[in-house]
Amino acid sequence: MSVHIESPLGFTADFPEHTQVLEDSAAGPNTEQYGLLGGILVTVIKDDTSVADAPQANGWAHLMSDFYLEERAGTVLTEGELNLPGKAAYGVLVGYTDPAGTARVAATVGVWENNRFIGVVVIWPYVNPEIEPRVDMLKEIVSSISVS
Repeated sequence: MSVHIESPLGFTADFPEHTQVLEDSAAGPNTEQYGLLGGILVTVIKDDTSVADAPQANGWAHLMSDFYLEERAGTVLTEGELNLPGKAAYGVLVGYTDPAGTARVAATVGVWENNRFIGVVVIWPYVNPEIEPRVDMLKEIVSSISVS
């Protein structure tokens, strides 16, 4: 069973059962946030006025990752095309420590689908170096979001 989302921001999503829809997004206007099991926070951002094609979506992912690299003194764990069917999705995954001292991974992903852009930021607790970064989990989350 999944939680089906039809967003006024122009996307649909099918997230896992027990997903929490956060009523007020802390990420600002034109964003929606969802809490998934395991302490995973998904933020979907409508920013189609600044992104007009797939290469710009890649640039957006890099630009958004700068916050975690510069403000949180993070390190790039990996980056690249997610190779999802029907969409161009480029992600930058950064390991960092949050203000409370918890190790986390932030993935900033620019998605170009149906000639439209949507940005996705996924943050999760860093578990251990044997399984991080969890690119397959990120692919699963991003593939469940469709730009309409």
